[in-house]
Amino acid sequence: MSLDITSLSRAANEARGLAIDAVHASKSGHLGLPLGCAEIAAVLYGHELKHNPDEPRWIGRDYFILSAGHGSMLLYAWLNLSGYDVTMDDIRAFRQLHSKTPGHPEYFETPGVECTTGPLGQGLGNAVGVAVAAKMAAARFNTPEHQIFDQHIICLAGDGCMQEGVSAEACAFAGHFGLDNLILIYDANAVTLDAMAAATQSEDTGKRFQAYGFDVQKVDGQDMVAFLRALKKAKARDNGKPQMIIAQTLIGKGIPEVAGTAKAHGEAGAKFADEARKNLALPEEHYFVSQETRDYFAKHKKALLRQYKRWEKMYRDWRAKHPDQAQLLDDAIDKKVPADLLSKVPAFPADAKIATRKAGSEALQPLAREMPFLISGSADLHGSTLNYIEGGEDFSRDNHKGRNIHFGIREHGMCAIMNGIGYHGVFRASGAT
Repeated sequence: MSLDITSLSRAANEARGLAIDAVHASKSGHLGLPLGCAEIAAVLYGHELKHNPDEPRWIGRDYFILSAGHGSMLLYAWLNLSGYDVTMDDIRAFRQLHSKTPGHPEYFETPGVECTTGPLGQGLGNAVGVAVAAKMAAARFNTPEHQIFDQHIICLAGDGCMQEGVSAEACAFAGHFGLDNLILIYDANAVTLDAMAAATQSEDTGKRFQAYGFDVQKVDGQDMVAFLRALKKAKARDNGKPQMIIAQTLIGKGIPEVAGTAKAHGEAGAKFADEARKNLALPEEHYFVSQETRDYFAKHKKALLRQYKRWEKMYRDWRAKHPDQAQLLDDAIDKKVPADLLSKVPAFPADAKIATRKAGSEALQPLAREMPFLISGSADLHGSTLNYIEGGEDFSRDNHKGRNIHFGIREHGMCAIMNGIGYHGVFRASGAT
C-alpha cells in the first residue's frame, strides 16, 4: 500500500489538535513532542507499524516505546485514532487522577502502552530489553516455517533521553550484542526544557551511535516520505547492527508563537490554542477528528487484522506441530510455576555460616531448573554475586538462547534492560551487582 500523504497529513494535524486541547484543558503537560513528531506517528500508526488494536498484547506485534514519556499525548492521540480502547472521553480526562491517560504513560493503565516511561532514558533501556527478549523468544520458538517472533522494537527518544547516562549504557550494550531488531528514532529538535540544546551539548550524536555499532540515517522527521523510506531501510537491515534514525523536527509545530524554541517543550503554547487551531485548518470544535480520518483508520485497521489473521494461521499450525513448545510458551506468558516450587529451595539452619550471596546462588540453581524462562545477569560481578545459572550458557550475538547476560559495568542500564525483558512478557529477568 502506498503512503496516503493527504489522509495522514490531515490525521497529523488533527492529532496535534487533540494534544493542544488536552494540554490546554488540563493546564499542564508537554506539547512540544506531540506537535513536532506528528508526522512520525502518522507513518507508524497509519502505515508501517505491525500491531492489532483489538489485541494489544499480541505476541507477534511490533513494539512502539515512547521513551520521552512526557510527550504522552502523542501516544494517546494515535492510540485513539488507531482504534485502541482509548476513547475521546479518556483524552478529555488527560492527566486526571485515575484516568486512562496519565501525564506519563503507564503500562498497566492504557491499552497500547508497552512500558511505563517518563524518567528520561529509561524507556530506551526498556526498549533494549524488549529487543533482547524478542531475540531470545525467536531463538527458542521460531522454526524455519514458523516465524512466531518476527518483530521490531521501535523507540522514540529525544535530546533529554540521549543525554541521560542510562541510555548510553543501554545503547552500548545493544551495539555490542548486535540487536538489529531495535530501531531508535531520535527526535532531534535541538531543544531542551531550560534552553536550546546547544547550551548543554555539542557532540555529534550520530557518530557516537556509530561508534556503539549502530547504523545511522538522518532525515527530515516531518517529511513522511523520507521518514518512511528510512524506516523501511532500517527494518530491512538484518546485519547485526541496531538502527538509528535521526529525525530532525520542529518542536511545537503548529504554534508559531513558540515553535522551535524551549518554550514549546511544555504547556506554554497552550494559551495560543485557538489561533493554533486556525493555523492547522481545524474547526472551532474541540477534540475534533474528521470522518475522513476515522474512515482512513477503520480501513487501515482492517488491513492490520488481515495481517494478524495470516500470523494467527501460521501460529495455529506451529502449535499443532509443536505442542510441547506451545505449552511451554503458554506457561511462560501466564507466569505458571510448579506448585511445589518453593520446596525446591534448600533450607538453611538459623546458625548457618554461609554468605547470603552463596545462599542466594544455591537457591537460584533449583529455581532456574524449574523455571526455564528465568534469566540471570550481572554487571561484571558473576564471580562475586554468584548468580550465574549453571548450564544456562551465555547470551551473545551468536547465541540468543543463553540465559546468562553479561551486562558489563552498566548497572543502571542493566536494570532498565531487565525491566524491558519483563515487559516483553515471556521471560523473568533477574540481575545482580
